[in-house]
Amino acid sequence: MKEKLFAYIFSLKDLYRKNSKVANNAILLLLIFLFAFNPFGGAYATSVSNQEFFTYHIKDLAKYLANDPDMNEEGYYLATGTYEKQKDGELFGAAKGRNLIMIQMESFQNMMIGADYYGQEITPFLNDFIKDDSTIYFDNFYSQIGSGNTSDAELAANNSLFGSIESYSYQLFENNYFRGLPWLLRDQGYTASVMHGYNKEFWNRQNIYPALGFDNFYGDTEFKSDNIDGIGGGRIVGISDRAFFKQAIDYMKEQKEPYYNFLITLSTHNPFGLPGELSEIKLKKEDQNMVGHYYDSIHYADKCLGEFIQGLKKEGLYDNSIIVMYGDHFGLSKADPNVDTLVSKWLEHEYTYDNMANVPLIIHVPGEEVNQTVSISGGQVDIMPTVAYLLGMENLDTIYLGQNLLTAREGFVPLQIHMIKGSFIKDDTVFEMSRDGVFSNSKAWNRKTGEPMDIEGLEEDYLKAKEKIELSHFYLYNNVLKLALQDGKDIDKIISKLNNRVKVPKTLKFMYINSSDSKGIDHLAEFLRENPKKFVMISSDNLVETLNVFADRYSGKKGEVGDIKEIDSKTNQGFENMKSRIIPLMQDTTNYSKVEYLGYENIMILPDFQNHTVKEIKEFISDNKPYGMVINIDNGLWQKEFAENAGLSKVYAYSEEGIRWIDKLNLRANRVYGIVE
Repeated sequence: MKEKLFAYIFSLKDLYRKNSKVANNAILLLLIFLFAFNPFGGAYATSVSNQEFFTYHIKDLAKYLANDPDMNEEGYYLATGTYEKQKDGELFGAAKGRNLIMIQMESFQNMMIGADYYGQEITPFLNDFIKDDSTIYFDNFYSQIGSGNTSDAELAANNSLFGSIESYSYQLFENNYFRGLPWLLRDQGYTASVMHGYNKEFWNRQNIYPALGFDNFYGDTEFKSDNIDGIGGGRIVGISDRAFFKQAIDYMKEQKEPYYNFLITLSTHNPFGLPGELSEIKLKKEDQNMVGHYYDSIHYADKCLGEFIQGLKKEGLYDNSIIVMYGDHFGLSKADPNVDTLVSKWLEHEYTYDNMANVPLIIHVPGEEVNQTVSISGGQVDIMPTVAYLLGMENLDTIYLGQNLLTAREGFVPLQIHMIKGSFIKDDTVFEMSRDGVFSNSKAWNRKTGEPMDIEGLEEDYLKAKEKIELSHFYLYNNVLKLALQDGKDIDKIISKLNNRVKVPKTLKFMYINSSDSKGIDHLAEFLRENPKKFVMISSDNLVETLNVFADRYSGKKGEVGDIKEIDSKTNQGFENMKSRIIPLMQDTTNYSKVEYLGYENIMILPDFQNHTVKEIKEFISDNKPYGMVINIDNGLWQKEFAENAGLSKVYAYSEEGIRWIDKLNLRANRVYGIVE
């Protein structure tokens, strides 16, 4: 006999935190689905898109664009309008008119600076370079990458935007309009070039660099590799930093000034293979492993940087330049238990996620007495406005999410990978969002002492960090820079345009699939292809793995993550269309962010009332704004207290045969009343 399934949908109000300065007028409209019987039996329910809420929320954020005089005071560096207020300072224009040479150092962590391995100095050149009168060193600076690793560091540094967690941004946004540092400098008469001695197609660099504003890309077809076996280790074998820097100087000698050269190094790529003739750190037998080899490769990279600076001086390219160096991302992963143990032993304290994300930023202005160590927290999205300030740019007529670290009174670094989105570093405070998405279960500590801190009072900063990432996501996925900067549309018109998307239809198919169920995954794809306007809710015992298998089978991408050899664009476009119509139902909110990171926005949750309190569930809903929530009454998961506290005002009853409306809900009743046919 066919089961008769129905769902109750409630409209909830006032769950959004009233003390949020970024969206204090927003009303969270949450859909609650209550499946009265078997939730895995092919249910249909009405669903509406969260696009209306999301664009409303972004519109509220947009009110801060260049209009709020308190933005600089409050630290809301959400978009245009802050740079001009931060210009006034003694270093404004300190490098005006100079050539810009910016070096992105592969896998270079800040804990290597000033460190030694049993008396052997690991970075002797940089240690001295930092002490030079012409150097500014940022010791509380962090990587802000997404799934694109090195390429996302490039995007953040040059465009002050966060890369995507879903996939690598250089592929996702190849056709976007950008206006970052290369374009801004070209407007001032600079030529902008990238130099990287590896395959031009890797990370889709060859295709996206023109859109980012680079005139030239010197890659594997221009650089002659010395083919040193083991450089970079693993699958990346090629040009050494020594050969790379030497040839880069040769290219610079031929360039017309002023120029911007963006250099990307390679020799310290994981797993840090370095042939014996280049090895200078004498490792103990027990350290002949990835960690020991990392110290050795960093020492080699440091030596090559010193040779590069000497080469610039010898060729007359040094005095009229500003030289910026920063690490792209971590080299040693805390997620690896062996690495974690070895690094903690070497540090003589726990190796934390902020240690892992901490990379150096070094800015050198030859001939200028600017020496200082800046310890307010900063991240890669802050590089563009900071460098623009030193170059004396009068304004930044673009959208950016960073701030000028040389005039800011307070730092703020949102993080989105390895620590859950919403985690942040605010000067000496490190906040790690709980993996179950519940703020009150999170933790914080002092980055200097490692001592635990009370998280009370940090929720507003958590929401701010989360919203910054989401704002960047909104900008990139909707090509807002084109709409705002190229097409000249104001925010109201942009929101109006984006809000005209197709809404989710009133019927919703349900499927239960696991990652090992190949037939089920194929059936999901077949249904979505044959029903191009229908949506599917899916549930699974291993949802993240199932979605990854679905992507592996149908995304059109070939190769390992970070080393994608081929993308069938037509297939990928079809996959993205299918994915946009999948509504994941999560039985465990622990992996909520992971599902978001895979590119799914319309996520349903099945709240665990047995292991979470009503307060925690409301908190999760308020902060994460899921698409909806399913509650199975028969399994005892429904709690009348939740309905009463949530402020339910209306219930809609849906069945497979039709729709009935109930205008009032009797919360005093022992059960929820509805209409079942």
